[in-house]
Amino acid sequence: MRQSLVKNSIFYFSNTFCNMLFPFVISIYAARVLLPESIGEVAYAQNIVNYFAILAFLGLPTYGLREIAIARNNKEELSRVYSELFTINFVSTVFFSLLYYGLIIFNVSFHHNLLLYSIVGITVILNVFNISWLYDGLEEFKYVALRNAVVKFIILVVSIIIIRDENDIIPFAIVNVLGIGGNGLINIIHSRKFIRFSFSGLNLKRHLRPILLLVMVNIAIEIYTMIDITMIGYYLPKEHVAFYSYASKVNKMILQVTNTFTFVLVPRISLYYKEGNLQEFNNLLLKGLKIILILSFPLIIGMQFTAEFIFSFLFGVEYVASAFVEQVLCILILISPIGYLLGSRVMLVSNNETKMLICVSIGAVINVIFNLLLIPSLCEIGAAIASVISEFIIMLFYVFFGSRIYKLRSYRSTLISTFLASFMLLLYLLIINSISDSLVKIFLQISGSAIVYYIVLLLTREPIVLNYTHIVYNRFRG
Repeated sequence: MRQSLVKNSIFYFSNTFCNMLFPFVISIYAARVLLPESIGEVAYAQNIVNYFAILAFLGLPTYGLREIAIARNNKEELSRVYSELFTINFVSTVFFSLLYYGLIIFNVSFHHNLLLYSIVGITVILNVFNISWLYDGLEEFKYVALRNAVVKFIILVVSIIIIRDENDIIPFAIVNVLGIGGNGLINIIHSRKFIRFSFSGLNLKRHLRPILLLVMVNIAIEIYTMIDITMIGYYLPKEHVAFYSYASKVNKMILQVTNTFTFVLVPRISLYYKEGNLQEFNNLLLKGLKIILILSFPLIIGMQFTAEFIFSFLFGVEYVASAFVEQVLCILILISPIGYLLGSRVMLVSNNETKMLICVSIGAVINVIFNLLLIPSLCEIGAAIASVISEFIIMLFYVFFGSRIYKLRSYRSTLISTFLASFMLLLYLLIINSISDSLVKIFLQISGSAIVYYIVLLLTREPIVLNYTHIVYNRFRG
Protein backbone atom coordinates (compact mmCIF):
# COMPACT_ATOMS: atom_id res chain seq x y z
CA MET A 1 0.00 0.00 0.00
CA ARG A 2 1.43 3.37 -1.00
CA GLN A 3 1.75 5.87 1.80
CA SER A 4 0.58 9.49 1.53
CA LEU A 5 3.40 11.76 0.36
CA VAL A 6 2.09 14.50 2.65
CA LYS A 7 2.21 12.19 5.70
CA ASN A 8 5.62 10.92 4.62
CA SER A 9 6.84 14.51 4.39
CA ILE A 10 5.55 15.26 7.90
CA PHE A 11 7.18 12.19 9.46
CA TYR A 12 10.40 12.63 7.51
CA PHE A 13 10.52 16.27 8.56
CA SER A 14 9.98 15.20 12.20
CA ASN A 15 12.80 12.69 11.88
CA THR A 16 15.05 15.24 10.19
CA PHE A 17 14.27 17.81 12.86
CA CYS A 18 15.19 15.23 15.51
CA ASN A 19 18.43 14.41 13.70
CA MET A 20 19.22 18.11 13.58
CA LEU A 21 18.12 19.11 17.06
CA PHE A 22 19.77 16.53 19.31
CA PRO A 23 23.28 16.50 17.72
CA PHE A 24 23.01 20.28 17.56
CA VAL A 25 22.25 20.53 21.28
CA ILE A 26 25.07 18.09 22.05
CA SER A 27 27.50 20.12 19.92
CA ILE A 28 26.50 23.33 21.72
CA TYR A 29 27.01 21.64 25.08
CA ALA A 30 30.36 20.16 23.98
CA ALA A 31 31.55 23.52 22.64
CA ARG A 32 30.91 25.08 26.04
CA VAL A 33 32.68 22.27 27.95
CA LEU A 34 35.51 21.08 25.67
CA LEU A 35 38.30 23.09 24.09
CA PRO A 36 38.27 23.69 20.30
CA GLU A 37 41.43 21.59 20.04
CA SER A 38 39.73 18.60 21.71
CA ILE A 39 36.69 18.87 19.45
CA GLY A 40 39.06 19.12 16.49
CA GLU A 41 40.84 15.92 17.60
CA VAL A 42 37.56 13.98 17.70
CA ALA A 43 36.39 15.47 14.39
CA TYR A 44 39.68 14.53 12.73
CA ALA A 45 39.48 10.95 14.09
CA GLN A 46 35.91 10.65 12.79
CA ASN A 47 37.09 11.96 9.44
CA ILE A 48 39.65 9.13 9.15
CA VAL A 49 37.10 6.53 10.26
CA ASN A 50 34.54 7.79 7.75
CA TYR A 51 36.71 6.67 4.85
CA PHE A 52 36.43 3.08 6.06
CA ALA A 53 32.77 3.45 7.00
CA ILE A 54 31.92 4.65 3.51
CA LEU A 55 33.76 1.71 1.99
CA ALA A 56 31.90 -0.66 4.35
CA PHE A 57 28.55 0.87 3.31
CA LEU A 58 29.23 -0.27 -0.29
CA GLY A 59 26.67 2.25 -1.50
CA LEU A 60 23.88 0.21 0.10
CA PRO A 61 22.01 3.19 1.61
CA THR A 62 21.47 4.33 -1.99
CA TYR A 63 21.33 1.06 -3.91
CA GLY A 64 19.35 -0.74 -1.20
CA LEU A 65 16.67 1.97 -1.15
CA ARG A 66 16.11 1.52 -4.88
CA GLU A 67 15.99 -2.29 -4.77
CA ILE A 68 13.68 -2.40 -1.74
CA ALA A 69 11.35 0.18 -3.31
CA ILE A 70 11.12 -1.94 -6.46
CA ALA A 71 10.52 -5.25 -4.61
CA ARG A 72 8.30 -4.02 -1.81
CA ASN A 73 5.00 -5.25 -3.33
CA ASN A 74 6.31 -8.85 -3.46
CA LYS A 75 7.04 -10.09 0.07
CA GLU A 76 9.02 -13.15 -1.06
CA GLU A 77 11.22 -11.09 -3.37
CA LEU A 78 11.53 -8.39 -0.71
CA SER A 79 12.89 -10.93 1.81
CA ARG A 80 15.28 -12.33 -0.78
CA VAL A 81 16.63 -8.89 -1.71
CA TYR A 82 17.01 -7.94 1.95
CA SER A 83 18.82 -11.19 2.79
CA GLU A 84 21.22 -10.74 -0.13
CA LEU A 85 22.03 -7.13 0.69
CA PHE A 86 22.40 -7.81 4.42
CA THR A 87 24.82 -10.66 3.72
CA ILE A 88 26.92 -8.46 1.43
CA ASN A 89 26.89 -5.70 4.07
CA PHE A 90 28.01 -8.13 6.79
CA VAL A 91 31.00 -9.39 4.80
CA SER A 92 31.98 -5.87 3.83
CA THR A 93 31.74 -4.60 7.41
CA VAL A 94 33.98 -7.38 8.79
CA PHE A 95 36.60 -6.78 6.09
CA PHE A 96 36.87 -3.00 6.46
CA SER A 97 36.70 -3.15 10.27
CA LEU A 98 39.74 -5.43 10.27
CA LEU A 99 41.44 -3.14 7.76
CA TYR A 100 40.84 -0.04 9.89
CA TYR A 101 42.06 -1.55 13.15
CA GLY A 102 45.06 -2.98 11.35
CA LEU A 103 45.89 0.53 10.16
CA ILE A 104 45.74 2.20 13.58
CA ILE A 105 47.62 -0.64 15.31
CA PHE A 106 50.52 -0.93 12.87
CA ASN A 107 50.78 2.77 11.92
CA VAL A 108 52.62 4.61 14.70
CA SER A 109 51.19 7.99 13.67
CA PHE A 110 47.92 6.96 15.36
CA HIS A 111 49.52 5.72 18.59
CA HIS A 112 49.53 9.17 20.25
CA ASN A 113 45.74 8.81 20.67
CA LEU A 114 45.15 5.12 20.05
CA LEU A 115 42.24 4.85 22.49
CA LEU A 116 40.37 7.66 20.74
CA TYR A 117 40.85 6.10 17.29
CA SER A 118 39.83 2.68 18.63
CA ILE A 119 36.57 3.98 20.10
CA VAL A 120 35.64 6.05 17.05
CA GLY A 121 36.41 3.01 14.88
CA ILE A 122 33.42 1.19 16.43
CA THR A 123 31.39 3.23 13.92
CA VAL A 124 32.66 0.92 11.18
CA ILE A 125 31.68 -2.20 13.14
CA LEU A 126 28.18 -0.85 13.79
CA ASN A 127 27.64 -0.61 10.04
CA VAL A 128 26.59 -4.26 10.17
CA PHE A 129 23.31 -3.06 11.73
CA ASN A 130 22.79 -0.27 9.21
CA ILE A 131 19.63 -1.28 7.35
CA SER A 132 18.13 2.20 7.01
CA TRP A 133 17.72 1.44 3.29
CA LEU A 134 15.02 -1.13 4.15
CA TYR A 135 12.82 1.41 5.93
CA ASP A 136 13.48 4.16 3.38
CA GLY A 137 12.51 1.86 0.52
CA LEU A 138 9.33 0.79 2.32
CA GLU A 139 8.50 4.43 3.15
CA GLU A 140 8.30 3.55 6.86
CA PHE A 141 8.98 7.14 7.83
CA LYS A 142 6.62 7.12 10.85
CA TYR A 143 8.44 4.26 12.56
CA VAL A 144 11.85 5.80 11.79
CA ALA A 145 10.80 9.17 13.21
CA LEU A 146 9.42 7.77 16.49
CA ARG A 147 12.30 5.36 17.08
CA ASN A 148 14.91 7.96 16.28
CA ALA A 149 13.42 10.51 18.69
CA VAL A 150 13.63 8.05 21.60
CA VAL A 151 17.21 7.00 20.81
CA LYS A 152 18.43 10.58 20.30
CA PHE A 153 16.89 11.69 23.60
CA ILE A 154 18.67 8.89 25.47
CA ILE A 155 21.98 9.84 23.82
CA LEU A 156 21.48 13.48 24.80
CA VAL A 157 20.94 12.52 28.44
CA VAL A 158 24.00 10.26 28.38
CA SER A 159 26.16 13.03 26.88
CA ILE A 160 25.19 15.50 29.61
CA ILE A 161 25.98 12.89 32.27
CA ILE A 162 29.41 11.77 30.98
CA ILE A 163 30.83 14.97 29.42
CA ARG A 164 31.71 17.07 32.46
CA ASP A 165 34.95 19.01 31.80
CA GLU A 166 37.45 19.95 29.10
CA ASN A 167 39.39 16.67 29.46
CA ASP A 168 36.40 14.43 28.59
CA ILE A 169 37.46 13.86 25.00
CA ILE A 170 36.88 10.06 25.22
CA PRO A 171 33.30 10.38 26.56
CA PHE A 172 32.63 12.87 23.75
CA ALA A 173 33.88 10.31 21.22
CA ILE A 174 31.62 7.64 22.76
CA VAL A 175 28.59 9.91 22.44
CA ASN A 176 29.38 10.49 18.77
CA VAL A 177 29.64 6.74 18.12
CA LEU A 178 26.30 6.11 19.86
CA GLY A 179 24.72 8.92 17.85
CA ILE A 180 25.77 7.28 14.60
CA GLY A 181 25.02 3.64 15.39
CA GLY A 182 22.42 3.79 18.14
CA ASN A 183 19.44 2.95 15.95
CA GLY A 184 20.87 -0.06 14.15
CA LEU A 185 20.11 -2.93 16.54
CA ILE A 186 16.52 -1.76 17.05
CA ASN A 187 16.10 -1.66 13.27
CA ILE A 188 17.30 -5.25 12.94
CA ILE A 189 14.82 -6.51 15.55
CA HIS A 190 11.90 -4.55 14.07
CA SER A 191 12.69 -5.65 10.50
CA ARG A 192 11.14 -9.08 11.15
CA LYS A 193 7.77 -7.37 10.76
CA PHE A 194 8.48 -6.91 7.04
CA ILE A 195 10.96 -9.58 5.97
CA ARG A 196 12.18 -13.09 6.76
CA PHE A 197 15.95 -13.49 6.58
CA SER A 198 17.19 -16.67 4.90
CA PHE A 199 20.41 -17.96 3.32
CA SER A 200 18.55 -20.20 0.87
CA GLY A 201 18.26 -19.19 -2.78
CA LEU A 202 20.49 -16.14 -2.47
CA ASN A 203 22.00 -14.62 -5.60
CA LEU A 204 24.66 -12.18 -4.41
CA LYS A 205 26.27 -11.93 -7.83
CA ARG A 206 23.43 -9.90 -9.36
CA HIS A 207 24.13 -7.03 -6.97
CA LEU A 208 27.91 -6.92 -7.28
CA ARG A 209 28.29 -4.81 -10.44
CA PRO A 210 25.99 -1.92 -9.40
CA ILE A 211 27.33 -2.06 -5.84
CA LEU A 212 30.95 -1.91 -7.01
CA LEU A 213 30.10 1.05 -9.23
CA LEU A 214 28.44 2.78 -6.28
CA VAL A 215 31.49 2.03 -4.12
CA MET A 216 33.62 3.91 -6.63
CA VAL A 217 31.01 6.69 -6.75
CA ASN A 218 30.99 6.92 -2.95
CA ILE A 219 34.79 6.98 -2.80
CA ALA A 220 34.80 9.89 -5.23
CA ILE A 221 32.02 11.64 -3.29
CA GLU A 222 33.81 11.22 0.01
CA ILE A 223 37.03 12.56 -1.44
CA TYR A 224 35.37 15.90 -2.10
CA THR A 225 33.24 15.87 1.06
CA MET A 226 35.87 14.66 3.56
CA ILE A 227 39.23 15.58 2.06
CA ASP A 228 38.72 19.16 3.23
CA ILE A 229 38.87 18.17 6.92
CA THR A 230 41.71 15.74 6.23
CA MET A 231 43.77 18.45 4.54
CA ILE A 232 42.90 21.11 7.13
CA GLY A 233 44.11 18.72 9.83
CA TYR A 234 47.30 18.08 7.87
CA TYR A 235 48.18 21.72 7.12
CA LEU A 236 46.75 23.54 10.16
CA PRO A 237 46.35 23.17 13.96
CA LYS A 238 43.41 21.04 15.07
CA GLU A 239 41.28 24.01 16.20
CA HIS A 240 40.86 24.89 12.51
CA VAL A 241 39.34 21.43 12.06
CA ALA A 242 36.84 22.33 14.79
CA PHE A 243 35.95 25.63 13.11
CA TYR A 244 35.31 23.96 9.75
CA SER A 245 33.63 20.94 11.32
CA TYR A 246 31.11 23.06 13.23
CA ALA A 247 30.32 25.16 10.16
CA SER A 248 29.89 22.01 8.10
CA LYS A 249 27.67 20.47 10.78
CA VAL A 250 25.38 23.51 10.90
CA ASN A 251 25.27 23.69 7.11
CA LYS A 252 24.28 20.04 6.81
CA MET A 253 21.58 20.64 9.40
CA ILE A 254 20.15 23.52 7.35
CA LEU A 255 20.54 21.47 4.19
CA GLN A 256 18.29 18.83 5.70
CA VAL A 257 15.43 21.33 5.69
CA THR A 258 15.60 21.41 1.89
CA ASN A 259 16.22 17.68 1.57
CA THR A 260 13.30 16.77 3.84
CA PHE A 261 10.67 17.54 1.23
CA THR A 262 12.56 15.89 -1.63
CA PHE A 263 13.92 12.73 0.01
CA VAL A 264 10.43 11.32 0.59
CA LEU A 265 9.89 11.47 -3.18
CA VAL A 266 12.82 9.15 -3.96
CA PRO A 267 11.17 5.75 -3.30
CA ARG A 268 8.13 6.82 -5.32
CA ILE A 269 10.35 8.15 -8.14
CA SER A 270 12.10 4.75 -8.29
CA LEU A 271 8.77 2.92 -8.40
CA TYR A 272 7.25 5.13 -11.12
CA TYR A 273 10.32 4.76 -13.34
CA LYS A 274 10.32 0.98 -12.89
CA GLU A 275 6.59 0.88 -13.77
CA GLY A 276 7.17 3.06 -16.84
CA ASN A 277 4.89 5.78 -15.48
CA LEU A 278 7.02 8.61 -16.86
CA GLN A 279 4.35 11.29 -16.46
CA GLU A 280 4.23 10.84 -12.67
CA PHE A 281 8.01 10.39 -12.68
CA ASN A 282 8.47 13.80 -14.30
CA ASN A 283 5.77 15.41 -12.12
CA LEU A 284 7.51 14.33 -8.91
CA LEU A 285 10.89 15.58 -10.13
CA LEU A 286 9.32 18.92 -11.06
CA LYS A 287 7.67 19.16 -7.65
CA GLY A 288 10.97 18.43 -5.94
CA LEU A 289 12.80 21.08 -7.99
CA LYS A 290 10.21 23.73 -7.10
CA ILE A 291 10.47 22.91 -3.40
CA ILE A 292 14.26 23.20 -3.56
CA LEU A 293 14.06 26.62 -5.22
CA ILE A 294 11.48 27.93 -2.75
CA LEU A 295 13.35 26.80 0.37
CA SER A 296 17.00 27.34 -0.54
CA PHE A 297 17.08 31.04 -1.47
CA PRO A 298 15.77 32.45 1.85
CA LEU A 299 18.04 30.12 3.82
CA ILE A 300 21.13 31.29 1.91
CA ILE A 301 20.21 34.98 2.20
CA GLY A 302 19.30 34.68 5.86
CA MET A 303 22.59 32.99 6.73
CA GLN A 304 24.59 35.91 5.31
CA PHE A 305 22.98 38.22 7.86
CA THR A 306 22.70 35.96 10.91
CA ALA A 307 25.68 33.54 10.85
CA GLU A 308 28.05 35.57 13.01
CA PHE A 309 25.48 36.11 15.77
CA ILE A 310 24.24 32.51 15.66
CA PHE A 311 27.67 30.90 15.99
CA SER A 312 28.83 33.31 18.70
CA PHE A 313 25.60 32.93 20.64
CA LEU A 314 25.39 29.14 20.41
CA PHE A 315 29.00 28.00 20.55
CA GLY A 316 30.80 30.99 22.05
CA VAL A 317 32.97 33.73 20.63
CA GLU A 318 35.80 31.19 20.18
CA TYR A 319 33.85 29.78 17.22
CA VAL A 320 33.09 33.01 15.37
CA ALA A 321 35.47 31.82 12.62
CA SER A 322 32.93 29.09 11.85
CA ALA A 323 30.40 31.76 10.88
CA PHE A 324 32.55 33.00 8.00
CA VAL A 325 32.98 29.42 6.77
CA GLU A 326 29.21 28.89 6.91
CA GLN A 327 28.55 32.03 4.86
CA VAL A 328 30.45 30.33 2.04
CA LEU A 329 29.18 26.78 2.58
CA CYS A 330 25.51 27.83 2.70
CA ILE A 331 25.55 28.20 -1.11
CA LEU A 332 25.45 24.38 -1.13
CA ILE A 333 21.89 24.59 0.22
CA LEU A 334 20.83 25.29 -3.36
CA ILE A 335 23.50 23.40 -5.32
CA SER A 336 23.56 20.04 -3.53
CA PRO A 337 19.80 19.22 -3.52
CA ILE A 338 19.48 20.00 -7.24
CA GLY A 339 22.37 17.68 -8.04
CA TYR A 340 20.97 15.04 -5.69
CA LEU A 341 17.42 15.06 -7.08
CA LEU A 342 17.94 15.76 -10.78
CA GLY A 343 21.27 14.00 -11.06
CA SER A 344 22.30 11.16 -8.80
CA ARG A 345 18.76 9.91 -7.99
CA VAL A 346 17.69 9.94 -11.64
CA MET A 347 20.85 8.15 -12.76
CA LEU A 348 20.46 5.60 -10.01
CA VAL A 349 16.86 4.65 -10.81
CA SER A 350 17.71 4.49 -14.54
CA ASN A 351 20.77 2.25 -13.91
CA ASN A 352 23.27 4.89 -15.02
CA GLU A 353 25.74 4.44 -12.17
CA THR A 354 28.66 4.78 -14.60
CA LYS A 355 27.66 8.37 -15.38
CA MET A 356 27.39 9.06 -11.65
CA LEU A 357 30.98 7.88 -11.31
CA ILE A 358 32.12 10.22 -14.09
CA CYS A 359 30.43 13.22 -12.44
CA VAL A 360 31.72 12.71 -8.92
CA SER A 361 35.21 11.73 -10.10
CA ILE A 362 35.54 15.04 -11.93
CA GLY A 363 34.29 16.85 -8.81
CA ALA A 364 36.71 14.97 -6.55
CA VAL A 365 39.73 15.90 -8.68
CA ILE A 366 38.65 19.55 -8.79
CA ASN A 367 38.07 19.59 -5.03
CA VAL A 368 41.53 18.21 -4.24
CA ILE A 369 43.18 20.72 -6.60
CA PHE A 370 41.39 23.72 -5.10
CA ASN A 371 42.01 22.48 -1.55
CA LEU A 372 45.73 22.27 -2.30
CA LEU A 373 45.66 25.80 -3.74
CA LEU A 374 43.44 27.51 -1.17
CA ILE A 375 43.86 25.88 2.26
CA PRO A 376 47.50 27.01 2.85
CA SER A 377 46.57 30.67 2.27
CA LEU A 378 42.86 30.92 3.21
CA CYS A 379 42.70 28.13 5.84
CA GLU A 380 39.18 26.75 6.44
CA ILE A 381 37.63 29.43 4.19
CA GLY A 382 39.69 28.02 1.31
CA ALA A 383 38.30 24.54 1.98
CA ALA A 384 34.76 25.93 1.93
CA ILE A 385 35.35 27.68 -1.41
CA ALA A 386 36.80 24.47 -2.85
CA SER A 387 33.70 22.52 -1.73
CA VAL A 388 31.31 24.99 -3.36
CA ILE A 389 33.24 25.03 -6.65
CA SER A 390 33.43 21.23 -6.88
CA GLU A 391 29.77 20.72 -5.92
CA PHE A 392 28.67 23.27 -8.51
CA ILE A 393 30.59 21.52 -11.29
CA ILE A 394 29.20 18.15 -10.22
CA MET A 395 25.68 19.58 -10.29
CA LEU A 396 26.21 20.85 -13.85
CA PHE A 397 27.35 17.41 -15.03
CA TYR A 398 24.53 15.69 -13.12
CA VAL A 399 21.85 17.87 -14.70
CA PHE A 400 23.46 17.51 -18.15
CA PHE A 401 23.27 13.71 -18.05
CA GLY A 402 19.98 13.56 -16.13
CA SER A 403 18.12 15.90 -18.47
CA ARG A 404 18.29 13.21 -21.16
CA ILE A 405 16.05 11.01 -18.99
CA TYR A 406 13.41 13.43 -17.68
CA LYS A 407 11.43 16.32 -19.15
CA LEU A 408 10.69 19.22 -16.81
CA ARG A 409 8.36 22.04 -17.76
CA SER A 410 6.49 24.88 -16.06
CA TYR A 411 9.06 25.73 -13.40
CA ARG A 412 9.75 29.27 -14.67
CA SER A 413 6.82 30.76 -12.74
CA THR A 414 8.25 29.32 -9.51
CA LEU A 415 11.66 30.70 -10.40
CA ILE A 416 10.23 34.20 -11.01
CA SER A 417 8.20 34.12 -7.77
CA THR A 418 11.24 32.93 -5.82
CA PHE A 419 13.51 35.63 -7.25
CA LEU A 420 10.95 38.34 -6.48
CA ALA A 421 10.38 37.06 -2.93
CA SER A 422 14.15 36.78 -2.38
CA PHE A 423 14.66 40.38 -3.56
CA MET A 424 12.02 41.66 -1.13
CA LEU A 425 13.57 39.55 1.62
CA LEU A 426 16.99 41.05 0.93
CA LEU A 427 15.59 44.60 1.13
CA TYR A 428 13.87 43.76 4.42
CA LEU A 429 17.06 42.33 5.95
CA LEU A 430 19.13 45.32 4.86
CA ILE A 431 16.68 47.61 6.65
CA ILE A 432 16.58 45.47 9.81
CA ASN A 433 20.37 45.20 9.83
CA SER A 434 20.61 48.86 10.91
CA ILE A 435 19.09 48.01 14.34
CA SER A 436 21.76 48.16 17.05
CA ASP A 437 20.18 45.81 19.61
CA SER A 438 21.45 42.33 18.65
CA LEU A 439 18.61 40.30 20.21
CA VAL A 440 15.88 42.49 18.71
CA LYS A 441 17.61 42.41 15.34
CA ILE A 442 18.00 38.63 15.23
CA PHE A 443 14.38 38.14 16.28
CA LEU A 444 13.10 40.44 13.52
CA GLN A 445 15.49 38.92 11.00
CA ILE A 446 14.24 35.38 11.57
CA SER A 447 10.53 35.92 12.22
CA GLY A 448 10.01 38.83 9.84
CA SER A 449 11.94 37.16 7.02
CA ALA A 450 9.66 34.14 7.02
CA ILE A 451 6.56 36.34 6.93
CA VAL A 452 7.83 38.64 4.15
CA TYR A 453 8.98 35.74 1.99
CA TYR A 454 5.77 33.76 2.46
CA ILE A 455 3.50 36.74 1.73
CA VAL A 456 5.31 37.58 -1.51
CA LEU A 457 5.03 33.97 -2.67
CA LEU A 458 1.30 34.03 -1.89
CA LEU A 459 0.81 37.32 -3.74
CA THR A 460 2.59 35.93 -6.80
CA ARG A 461 0.37 32.81 -6.52
CA GLU A 462 3.21 30.32 -6.49
CA PRO A 463 1.47 26.91 -7.01
CA ILE A 464 3.46 24.83 -4.49
CA VAL A 465 2.97 27.37 -1.71
CA LEU A 466 -0.74 27.74 -2.50
CA ASN A 467 -1.20 23.97 -2.51
CA TYR A 468 0.48 23.39 0.87
CA THR A 469 -1.34 26.42 2.34
CA HIS A 470 -4.67 24.91 1.30
CA ILE A 471 -3.70 21.54 2.78
CA VAL A 472 -2.78 23.08 6.15
CA TYR A 473 -5.85 25.33 6.14
CA ASN A 474 -8.21 22.42 5.37
CA ARG A 475 -6.67 20.27 8.09
CA PHE A 476 -7.19 23.01 10.67
CA ARG A 477 -10.78 23.45 9.51
CA GLY A 478 -11.47 19.72 9.47
